[in-house]
Amino acid sequence: MSDFKLGSVEIGSSGLDAFFESTPEIITPVTSVRVASLQQLDPFQRISSDTLIHKSTQDLWTLRREGEDLFIDRHFQEGVPVKG
Repeated sequence: MSDFKLGSVEIGSSGLDAFFESTPEIITPVTSVRVASLQQLDPFQRISSDTLIHKSTQDLWTLRREGEDLFIDRHFQEGVPVKG
């Protein structure tokens, strides 16, 4: 504790002020998800051997296999999800 210097402690704002002071981050949409459980596929309806459609949003997804892992990939066109 001999190295502790009170002057090095930074005190910032909290709450909404801190939120608005921060630099906004660009959020990229999720395009690929590893399927860890079959329950993850429950919100989807299979419409072909490798194509899924999300039941509530009607977004198109592709089912693919890499080795022993399953992945679902969301379809986008110009940054907007493709609807089925």
